[in-house]
Amino acid sequence: MMERNELELEQPVVEKEEVEVEDVEEEIEETMEDFMDQINDSFKDLRRGDLVDARIIQVLGDSIITDISYVQDGVVYEQELVKKASEYKENETLKLIIIDFSKEGQVVLSETKAQRQFGQAILEDAVANNSTFEGEILKTAKGGFRISVSGVEGYLPFSLYQSRYLENPEELVGTKTLLKVEKNDNRGYVFTRLPIEKEIYDKVKRDFYQAHQKGDVVEGRLEGFNRGGVVVNVDGMRGFIPRSEVSYSRETKAEDLISEGDVLKLVIRELSERDEKLILSLKDLIEDPWSRIDEEVAVGDVFEVYPNGENQNFYFYELVEGIQGSLFKKDLPVEVKGTENAHVLEVVSIDKERKRIELSYYFEVDAYEEEEADEENSNSIGNLFGDALKGLKFD
Repeated sequence: MMERNELELEQPVVEKEEVEVEDVEEEIEETMEDFMDQINDSFKDLRRGDLVDARIIQVLGDSIITDISYVQDGVVYEQELVKKASEYKENETLKLIIIDFSKEGQVVLSETKAQRQFGQAILEDAVANNSTFEGEILKTAKGGFRISVSGVEGYLPFSLYQSRYLENPEELVGTKTLLKVEKNDNRGYVFTRLPIEKEIYDKVKRDFYQAHQKGDVVEGRLEGFNRGGVVVNVDGMRGFIPRSEVSYSRETKAEDLISEGDVLKLVIRELSERDEKLILSLKDLIEDPWSRIDEEVAVGDVFEVYPNGENQNFYFYELVEGIQGSLFKKDLPVEVKGTENAHVLEVVSIDKERKRIELSYYFEVDAYEEEEADEENSNSIGNLFGDALKGLKFD
C-alpha cells in the first residue's frame, strides 16, 4: 500500500517537469528564429540611397560608428552629420542614408542627406495637400529669412512672416516656426507664415471674446499713440483707448501720463467680436472729480481761466482738474474776444446729474465805479429835494 501511494504522489511532479521542458524548448525555438532573422538581416542587400535605422555604438573624434543590423557597421563622418560628432551619444538612434561602401566593406552613411530626403518628402506633401510643416530660421537675407526644412532650404520674406511690421528680425534666428509653401519654382521654395498667424489669431480672438464682457478689468501693454488715442495689446488683441478715456482732465496729454511698453489696468467699455472692436478706459479706475464737486466748486465762485475747447455755441473751460464749465459764446464781451487775456467767469449753476456747470462772464466793479455809483444815488431828486418836500401834502 505504501509503494502505491508514493507512486501516486510522484505523478504530478513528472507532469510539471514535462511542462517546463516544453516551455524551454519553445523559448529556444524563438531565440533561434530571432538569431536567424538577425543573420538574414546581416546579409540583406544594401544599396546606395537606401534609408536605414541606426544606433550609435561608438563616438570618435570626427565620426560616429553605428549598428545598422548588417554584417558590417556603418560610419558617418562629421561632414555628413548635422552637428559635431562630439555632440552625439552612444545608443542614440538616427535615420541615415547609404552613400558609399568602403574597400573594407564598411557602410558609409549620411545624416544630412537623409534629412534632406525627408525634408523633400515633407515639402512635396505640403505642395500637394497644403499641409503645415516646421522650419528652422537659419539667418536673415535680403529682406527675409533663410529657412531649413529638414535640410532643404527655402526663403521666407519678412512680409510673409507676419501681417504687421517685423521689428528686430535677427532675434528670431535659431528659432523654429510653422509654415506653408507659398510657391515653388526652379529658383526654389518660398514659404509663408501668414495662414498660421491667422489661425492663431482667430483662436485667440474667439477665446478672448468668449471670456470677456463689458466692464471687465484687463491688463494691456501700450504699443503706441495716434491722434485719436492710445493703442494697446490685451492678450493678443488690439485695443484702443480714446484720449477722452485716458484722464478726466482735457488739458492732460496721454503722453504725459503713460509711455510705450507700460502695462496698464483698463476697463472694457465696448467690445464686438464681429467688428473686432475693443474700446478701453484708463480713467474708469481713477476717482471721478465730480464725486467731490461740493468741495471744489460752488455757485458764485469766480475763476480766471483760458478756454480749452469750443463748439458752435459754447466755450469750454477746466475750472479744476477734471471738472469743466461752459459759457455761451454770445455772453463773452466783444472787447474780450480775440485777446490773449484769461477769461474771468462766475459759476451760475451746477447740474450734478448731467455733470454740467453753467458760467457767465464776471464784470468786476472797482472802488472808483462804486464811489461814482454812490454819488449818483446821492444826487437823485429824492435826495436833493427830500427835506424841502417834507411836510407837503398831495391830494
